[in-house]
Amino acid sequence: MKKTTICILLVFVFIFLCACSKTQTDTPSGMKLASVDAVDYYMYVPSSWTVADQDGITSAYVSIADKSNVTCARYTISNEATFEIPADKEESKPDAVVYAENYWTGYVTELEARLPGYRLISGPISTMLNGMPAVRCRYTATLSGVEYNFDMVICVRERMYAYLLTYTAEASKYDTNLQSFEKIISEFVFQTGVLA
Repeated sequence: MKKTTICILLVFVFIFLCACSKTQTDTPSGMKLASVDAVDYYMYVPSSWTVADQDGITSAYVSIADKSNVTCARYTISNEATFEIPADKEESKPDAVVYAENYWTGYVTELEARLPGYRLISGPISTMLNGMPAVRCRYTATLSGVEYNFDMVICVRERMYAYLLTYTAEASKYDTNLQSFEKIISEFVFQTGVLA
């Protein structure tokens, strides 16, 4: 009886600690943490990159000479249409991918209105972000006479939060730092039990 009580107590303590903990994962080799305690994910960037000022969005850029950058922002979803699942949805496509595709459909309307010369290059294509279904889109736009390429991964968690992980670079420098963005994606970690 005493052993059973102790085991039950330990299970509850473990569950409580898992639900409340906000412990950092090990920093990948050659990278540094760019995200702050206020967010519910860990975004790592190459050690040589500069972490930008934080204002609700995690951001880091390559250097003063190369402003190629990666940002991560979390948005609370208020539009129920984001969760509509079409009747003809592919059986193999997870609902979370459909949510991310629907979020992209709404978001692209903003991009078309705000970005001169907006043009979709590819996507939305199903992908994963920290083991969770997501979509990836690549597009281009011209700002102040300079062409930029954007690569975005969108992940919807708990049908409530949309995470936009975006790589932005001048078109001429896009390929130079693409491998770093791939590494940032592969090392991205959502915190467990911390959705607020």
